Amino acid sequence: MTATFSDWLESVRASDGDVIVINNSFVGRDKRSIRTTKNDQYLCLTVRNGAADPTSVCVSRPGDQDSDFKLIKAKSGNMPGLEPLHSALQTEIDRIGRLVFVLIGEVREIPAAVQLNSRHAAELRFEPQASHAAAIGQNAAGQRAIVINQLADPEIAWNGVCGLIQQELSGDLSSFQTAFGTAFNKLCEEAKLELVLPEADNAGSGSSFMSGIRAAVSAQCNQYCSVLQEAPGEAGGAESRNEAMRIAYNFADDALKVLQLLICVADLKAVLLWGTIKNHFEMAEAFRALPWAKSEKKPSLDQYRKMIGGARNRAFHNLLTFDRTIEADLVGVRINARRLTLLPAYSRNRSTIALDYEDREMVELLSELTRAEETPVPVEFWSKNATVMRAFEKLLERTESVLWTLNQIRGEVVA
Repeated sequence: MTATFSDWLESVRASDGDVIVINNSFVGRDKRSIRTTKNDQYLCLTVRNGAADPTSVCVSRPGDQDSDFKLIKAKSGNMPGLEPLHSALQTEIDRIGRLVFVLIGEVREIPAAVQLNSRHAAELRFEPQASHAAAIGQNAAGQRAIVINQLADPEIAWNGVCGLIQQELSGDLSSFQTAFGTAFNKLCEEAKLELVLPEADNAGSGSSFMSGIRAAVSAQCNQYCSVLQEAPGEAGGAESRNEAMRIAYNFADDALKVLQLLICVADLKAVLLWGTIKNHFEMAEAFRALPWAKSEKKPSLDQYRKMIGGARNRAFHNLLTFDRTIEADLVGVRINARRLTLLPAYSRNRSTIALDYEDREMVELLSELTRAEETPVPVEFWSKNATVMRAFEKLLERTESVLWTLNQIRGEVVA
């Protein structure tokens, strides 16, 4: 039980037989980012001896609720129907389907090939399992092919190829290098990764789609926490703060899309939510602990993204140091008008200068100087944001673990 739950339970003075309904969504839901509706099934606990009995978990459909926890008095007369958790679990597992297991599908590199417009070779082929950086092979038509084993560094690939056929290139080196560069870029565009759904009895994979996401998030969390340790007064402190903002911006832009996906999947697959509900709640608690602007009624993913984006705009997109709009007092300044144009042709309306006056060009150039939108963010926001990132990392880890457990259960059912 979390401290928040314990404090709430103490405040409502629950009696034996009362039922506690736990919400199934804890962050602000806006239709632009979360397109599903909340699942109508809620986990419930019965109060015994003045405390929530963890052995009494049931599932109910009491109707929508906004608060994290809701107490229904045993004598209230509106007690919802309660279904034992094991029965509800079986129903959900039977209808979970296979698509959700895409999240833990194994990601594999697969071969790819493109045409190489050169008399020295007809094809450039990517073979991820090849043992050498470059090799000579053949395509399906028996023509000569250049085989490479990575797409991350074109220079390594070129040096390997050049070492193989440099002698025969002679004066044709430059044109072949151009043809190779063009083919390499095209190969990078066309090469794909293959995602293979897990077998029903598979217990885990270190190369799953979700484990790849989790590894990237973990690396970013570690880097973020590391740069935050740089004291503001020390040399390099400003650079560290900017780096922290860069990482936070990437997290807000990319990781939140994954969080939105997890929330939507939890809406659709109640059994996945039940296995991760503690982590969803801790994620929401981390959001709530951020120093939000007092005007905000409820923290939301969209507002979180806007706050970090606004802070980053100030740090990265404002060359000029002015933090507010500037208005010049021009009282007494005369504008020597030149020409007023009325009723221009509709097609030329935007390009027509309605009022032309002396030094108009200078005014227009000055008006093009703008400042990036900025959201004031307290310093403590960045340290507490580390807790948000860690909570997300744990949510990913727990979700992946629950999916593998469900996959094993699915295998037992199939068997």
